[in-house]
Amino acid sequence: MKSILEDLTPPFLWRTAKRIVSILEKPEWQYIPEGWEAQKKDSNIKGWNVESVLEAYQKTWAGFVENIEGTLPLAISPEWYSRKRDNLIFHNMIMTYGYVLSFSSRNKSSISMLDWGGGIGHYYLFSKKLCPDLQINYHCKDLPILAKYGQTLFPEAHFYSDESCLNQKYDFILASGSLHFSEDWQSTLKALAEVTQEHLFITRLPIVYQVSSYAMIQRAYKYGYDTEYLGWCLNKDEFIRCATNCGLKLIQEFYNGENPDILNAPESCQYMGFLFKKIV
Repeated sequence: MKSILEDLTPPFLWRTAKRIVSILEKPEWQYIPEGWEAQKKDSNIKGWNVESVLEAYQKTWAGFVENIEGTLPLAISPEWYSRKRDNLIFHNMIMTYGYVLSFSSRNKSSISMLDWGGGIGHYYLFSKKLCPDLQINYHCKDLPILAKYGQTLFPEAHFYSDESCLNQKYDFILASGSLHFSEDWQSTLKALAEVTQEHLFITRLPIVYQVSSYAMIQRAYKYGYDTEYLGWCLNKDEFIRCATNCGLKLIQEFYNGENPDILNAPESCQYMGFLFKKIV
């Protein structure tokens, strides 16, 4: 039930006030020992399929497109607009992706690609920038509110809000900052492995080494997202074992450089990338 104050406050101002209160009262990152049960008890855990996420992407889109053009370093993020090009974490992630895309498409003039959790298609632009001579049949799976808008930006591409994208196979699959948001991440990994013809790149994946996989929450109000969402910090051995059982061979590991401070976490995580090859 809404309070009288909320009824009398314009929606934008109310969302802004909520973000300020949340930033002041709660940490951005926090360990959640009860795991996914938490979202049944907390209405603030709304996930990614909310209007404010799309609005935040729309606000930064023109700046992102501007930044990706020209010859300056690609030390940029699709979620954070800045004219500066000095963020080494962003630069590392994009250059790593460029290497992986080039490696996965070597000796090819065209590839089919699935971007799992690809938002509104940011990596389609990165791909065309990094490998301009490569023809990419681009497919992107994300939540309805993002997939619908992405299709308007790139009518030649293919966007999905359901799992019908898994009805065909792809030369190259990217899952950047997305696998750990699946409650049943093992089933998601298996599904991606089944439709991978050659290479699967899972990156921006929070990894721990000494403890079992655990759930965390991110309260992303400072990025303009009026939402909170759960994700996994995955034990590396458990993750690699699952990938191996899915018929994948690990080719190379990468450090992303992200390591958020998660309140009360049993072990700090390190974001990593993993390039796999499908074993026929």
